[in-house]
Amino acid sequence: MKNNIKYVVVGVALATVALVSCSQFQEDALFDESAALRVEHNADKLQEILVDAPQGWVMQYYTGKGAAVFEGFNLFAKFEKGGKVTLAGNHRFLRDGNANKYTEASSLYELIREDGLVLAFNIWNDILTPFVDPVGYWAAPEYLVKDGVGMQGDQNLVVTFMSENEVIFRGERYSAQIRMVKADRDWQTYISDTEAAKSLFVNEDDTLSSYYITAGTDTMYCVGLQAGRYRISERIKDPLKVDSVSCCFTPTGFRNELVDTLGGHLFQEFTFNEDSTALVNEDGTVRIIATWDTYLTNREKIMWMDNESMSENLSVLFTDINTAMKAYNKNYSVLRIGIGKSQTQEGKNSQKGLVLEVKTSRTGRLKAGMAMTRNVPAMGQMTITCAEDAKLDNEMNKFNSAVIKAVRAFGAALSGTYQMSPNSNFIPTSVLFQSLDGETTFRLVSD
Repeated sequence: MKNNIKYVVVGVALATVALVSCSQFQEDALFDESAALRVEHNADKLQEILVDAPQGWVMQYYTGKGAAVFEGFNLFAKFEKGGKVTLAGNHRFLRDGNANKYTEASSLYELIREDGLVLAFNIWNDILTPFVDPVGYWAAPEYLVKDGVGMQGDQNLVVTFMSENEVIFRGERYSAQIRMVKADRDWQTYISDTEAAKSLFVNEDDTLSSYYITAGTDTMYCVGLQAGRYRISERIKDPLKVDSVSCCFTPTGFRNELVDTLGGHLFQEFTFNEDSTALVNEDGTVRIIATWDTYLTNREKIMWMDNESMSENLSVLFTDINTAMKAYNKNYSVLRIGIGKSQTQEGKNSQKGLVLEVKTSRTGRLKAGMAMTRNVPAMGQMTITCAEDAKLDNEMNKFNSAVIKAVRAFGAALSGTYQMSPNSNFIPTSVLFQSLDGETTFRLVSD
């Protein structure tokens, strides 16, 4: 990966040229005018663009100088000709008990004609100003901090590019790149649609939080995407190099603050591909999927085998377990077998591995477990190993030797390396296992 700063410099330079020469809103004759007059014309055009947005604007707002410190924030803005602006958001730094709640606040804005054109929000606004307040965000609003920089947010935004549907700014003091795009739906719908899209590829309870980023034969990893500020590195554990990236989530995926590169391919915004199997960059050359194979390997929550999908050898052994279980207790039967972590009734000696769900009476059920190991030898594969002397949990140990022998036989047949095919590359709820060295197949499904 290359340093983001290079792209920022190039991007700002190109955007500045675009601001001066964009044929969408300027005549070539303006180049014969003074710089001051060009700024004035641009101010008039920007005023027209800002106001001419029936549903307002989505502002992808970033803070900080240099490395990513905070996530990106989706703010919303509706401009009026008289200098009034209504801002909205639901971010975690809203005050007065409004954190994470949708809130609107009105104030004033101004277009300042300096060496360039500046959009200024110089009057306190509950939505934006907390990012600018010179107070440590952990201390606001009770404590002032001498010479504090707060969150390193900007309220004066230098225009670097504008068109009818997009305006890009650079924070005047801290240089974050801030982007506004015309809203195509009402603001609360945008928020709900964004949350719905986000839920398709991130898991808020942190059980799934790492991803493959691939471009041809090049692979990197990102960790922490669900927080909106993630890390890109060569490997997940003990990374050799880490780049911090801030992003804003969108109704179709997410967009990074800055342009980056992998294997010579540029990327900034990711959206779902046609069949929603991956997030892809602007030209489809960079692809993101979750490390779902590692997620399945490490997870403790049980996924159950679909009995109908078992290959013949497993189906026969499953019947053998039930036969032995009936001989042990005529009221007992094995409903299903899963992979995950068992939990004994006493809450002790649970095992991560093979789990039996046993019906003990009309309404009673118990889970019994046997340890097994799992690992990922290659992307999308899992190796399962059930040792002959694998540890049993308390519930499994209560069964007689015939039941335990049948369970161990099932585990032995299950041992091997499988190619896995999930129903989702992000949060799979169904995964087909096909043995690479035999006829064994089965499907795991979530409850």
